[in-house]
Amino acid sequence: MLAGVLLAAVVAVGLLLFRAAGGSGNHVGDAAPQFVSTDLNDRTVSLSSFRGRPVILNFWASWCVPCRTEFPVLHQLLIRHPQVAVLGVVFEDADQPARAFLQSEGATWPGVRDPRSQIADAYDVHAKPGIPVSVLIDSGGTVRAYQYGPFTDEASADAFVAHAGVT
Repeated sequence: MLAGVLLAAVVAVGLLLFRAAGGSGNHVGDAAPQFVSTDLNDRTVSLSSFRGRPVILNFWASWCVPCRTEFPVLHQLLIRHPQVAVLGVVFEDADQPARAFLQSEGATWPGVRDPRSQIADAYDVHAKPGIPVSVLIDSGGTVRAYQYGPFTDEASADAFVAHAGVT
């Protein structure tokens, strides 16, 4: 419990510092809001540790039917583009169903906890018409594209990562 409170405080302070520096993170071309959280296996995950690689923040939940159709496309994307990292941000879901979902889908990327939806808020995901929502961050830490709704095929996923110079 205390670890969860401390984690939420770390995320909140980091996002407040980012916003105080003038960033919003919810527009293409903005610096991506940094965060530190834990994954569903209690390992620390920080966005800054992926600097130098393109990153897809994929906001999903176990109750999200379109998320299920998208996961195989993300798998294939990572096979074709191993330089890309995916961080699956668990959106308004409990640990156990989210963990079971990742396992049933064979996800190879972390399911990142989002205490009090602070990561989703930083990326303005709540203002969108539902999930999944994916945010592409280039290797330098700049937001390059948003995808609202699932990737439905390999071509749409490839076109998305091309915004970060991935070929």
